[in-house]
Amino acid sequence: MAYTALYRKFRPDTFSQLVGQDHIGGTLSNAVKKGSFVHAYLFCGPRGTGKTSMAKIFAKAVNCIDLAKNGDPCGQCASCLRTAKGDSMDILEIDAASNRGIDEIRDLRERVKYAPVQDKYKVYIIDEVHMLTGEAFNALLKTLEEPPAHVIFILATTEPHKIPLTVLSRCQRFDFRRIGQNDIIQRLRHIASEEDIKVEEDALALIARKAEGGLRDAVNLLDQCAGFANGSISTATVYNVLGCVDGEFIEHMAANICQGDLSQVLSATEELADSGRDLRQFLNDLMEYLRQTLLLRIGGDNNALTAWAVDIAPARLLKVIQTVAEADSRLRYSMQPRIALELALIQATGFKDSPAATVKEEAAPKAQTASSVAKAKPVAVPTAVKEQAPVKAPVTAKVEAASKAQSAPESVVDEAAPIDIELIKHSWKAILADIKKADIGSYMFLEPGRPYRLQGHKLFLEFSPEYEVHMRTVCTKQVHKHLIEEKISEKLQFNINICGQLQEKKISPSESEILPEQEGLFPPELL
Repeated sequence: MAYTALYRKFRPDTFSQLVGQDHIGGTLSNAVKKGSFVHAYLFCGPRGTGKTSMAKIFAKAVNCIDLAKNGDPCGQCASCLRTAKGDSMDILEIDAASNRGIDEIRDLRERVKYAPVQDKYKVYIIDEVHMLTGEAFNALLKTLEEPPAHVIFILATTEPHKIPLTVLSRCQRFDFRRIGQNDIIQRLRHIASEEDIKVEEDALALIARKAEGGLRDAVNLLDQCAGFANGSISTATVYNVLGCVDGEFIEHMAANICQGDLSQVLSATEELADSGRDLRQFLNDLMEYLRQTLLLRIGGDNNALTAWAVDIAPARLLKVIQTVAEADSRLRYSMQPRIALELALIQATGFKDSPAATVKEEAAPKAQTASSVAKAKPVAVPTAVKEQAPVKAPVTAKVEAASKAQSAPESVVDEAAPIDIELIKHSWKAILADIKKADIGSYMFLEPGRPYRLQGHKLFLEFSPEYEVHMRTVCTKQVHKHLIEEKISEKLQFNINICGQLQEKKISPSESEILPEQEGLFPPELL
C-alpha cells in the first residue's frame, strides 16, 4: 500500500478532535444536534488551521444517520463510511482556483436543483472561494440567498477581504485562529507516539514555533524530519531540514551586532552565505531571538538573559530589531540578497560613515596650503582657462543689492571652507570629463548647468529656464545626484552636496551699462 502523508492519515474525524478551534466546533456540533444549521457558511483563517477538515466533518455530521450525543458523526453508518472513503455523491469539493469562471458557477446552479442521491443533504465545499471572478460571484448570489432546502454551501478562504460584501452577508462566518504552540506540541507528541517516532522535546518545540500557528505545516515538518533522521528527530535534524542555523549561531550573531563588533558580524555573515543557508530564514530567527531578549530585558528578568544582553539598553535592542525587520522586506526582492543582508547588519551594528568629516580631515593639510598660497599671491590661471571662464555680467543696483543681501551670511561660511567657487569653476571641465566617463546620462543632464555659488558644503548649480527638467533630474534623481556629488568631492577633496536654481532674467545692455554707484546721477530722460 502506498505511503500516506501524516497530515492526511491523522486528519480529524470529529469536532472534538479538531485542535485549537473549540469555539467553532462547539457551535457547529450544537447546530447539528438541534437541526438549526443554516444554508451557507464561510470558514476563513490562515492556512493549516482546519478549515477544510471542519467542512468535511460538518458535511459528514449533517448526513450522519446515528449522531453521537455530542453532535459528532458516528463514523460507522453507511453515510459516514462513504464520506470517509470519498465515495459520496452528495458531498462535492470544488477548487475555486481552477473553477473560477461564470460558466462553472452556472453549471453549479443547474446541479443544485436536483435532490441528493444517497444522503439527506447535498453539501458543496468551495475551497479558495476568493479566487472566483466578479461575474462568478454575481452568478452565485441568488443561489446563496435562496438555495433549495436540501443544499448547504461551505465556502473556505484564506483571504476573506477579497469576497464581495453581498456574498459575506449571506453566509454565517467563522474565523479560524492560529493554533497555539502548546496545542501543536501536544498533537505532534500524539502523532509521534502513534507512529513510533522518537523525537526530542526541544525538537517538538522548534517544529511548533516554525509552523507559526499552522498545524498542517507542523505535521508535514514532523513527517519530513522523520524521513530525514530515519525515525529519531533532534533539534539539529530540524535545523538541517529547514535550512536554518542553530540557536548558538543566532546568539553569537545577536551579541556581536548589539556590541558593535563589525568584524565578527561580517565574518559570521560570510560563513552563513557560504553554507547555503536561507538568508531570510536566518533574519527571521535573528529577529525572533532579539524580540525575546528585548521582552526579557524590559521585564527585568535578568536571570533568564544571556550574559551579553544584561548590559545592552532596551533602546539599543529595539533599534537593532527595527533595522533587521526593514532588511527582511528588502531582502525579499533583492537581486543580491547577500549584499542586502551585509548592508543591513552593518547598519545594525551602529556603524556610521561620515564622508564629510573624513574628506575634510584628509583634505585639511592640502586646504591649508592652498589657502595660504592664495593669500600670499594670486593663483596663476592658464590663459586658456581665463578665456573660457564665464564673465559676470553687470547688473542693476537693485539686483546687485539683493545679491549682496543674500550672499552676506554665506560669505562667512565660505571663508571657513578650504575651497571657493572660483576653484570649482576652474576645475569644472575636468569634473565634467570624469562624470562623462562614469555615466554619460548623468553628464548629459549636468552639462547645461554651471557652478554659481558655494554655501558651506552646498554647491548651487545654475541652469537656464529651458533646462529646468535637467536641473530637477540632477537634484532629485538619486542615481544621478549621488554620482555627481561623489565625482565633485573626489576632484576637490571636499564633501559637496549639489542644489539647483534657475537663471534670473537677463538684463538689457542699456541697463547693464549703468554701474551701481552711478544710479541716480543722471535724470531719467537721459537714460
